[in-house]
Amino acid sequence: MVQPALLLAFIGATLLLFLKPGPAMSVIIANSVGYGVRGGLITVIGNVVGFALMVSAAGFGLAGLARVMQDWFDVVRMAGGLFLIWLGYARIRQAGRGTGQIIKPTGHLLRDGFLVAVANPEVIFFLAAFLPPFVDTSRAAGPQLVILGLAFVAVSAVAGAVLAVAAGRARAFLSGDRLVMLDYVSGGLLIVAGIILGWPKLGGT
Repeated sequence: MVQPALLLAFIGATLLLFLKPGPAMSVIIANSVGYGVRGGLITVIGNVVGFALMVSAAGFGLAGLARVMQDWFDVVRMAGGLFLIWLGYARIRQAGRGTGQIIKPTGHLLRDGFLVAVANPEVIFFLAAFLPPFVDTSRAAGPQLVILGLAFVAVSAVAGAVLAVAAGRARAFLSGDRLVMLDYVSGGLLIVAGIILGWPKLGGT
């Protein structure tokens, strides 16, 4: 078991991490303002599944393999970034063509959230460096890593859900031409997320 003090410190540090603007936050906000609370929450589910996969990879010691495949991960990250930029451009280009709230297929929303988690190899490097300091070396490491990993995923789910609900409900107060502006805002956020994901130095992360 993880010591309560270490677990609380880990949860606090993880929450601060998710409050930092990045590709995951940008995509959640974009799909929330573009498709409402439902769209945002489904995106969060995809994001959480991706993070769970990355946490599992870090827990099984795949960080070393990730370093060996660094060049391949760079290609994946850039492809993911370009895909998000394309989605943002498409949303801006089609701004105002629909009426009312457009329903995006659930699978596409899940894909968006999952993509920003698994297409960013820096997540697994971060977890590989972030988890060990919170492990009590006087106790078995395995169970502690499981608990910390579950806490990481839980915090990502809660933080993402709160963000999705807040952004999605903001849409409910807008109507008419203001909804068209949401297409531009959400499209712009997707483009920013793509830049941060594909070229983190340009995105300032």
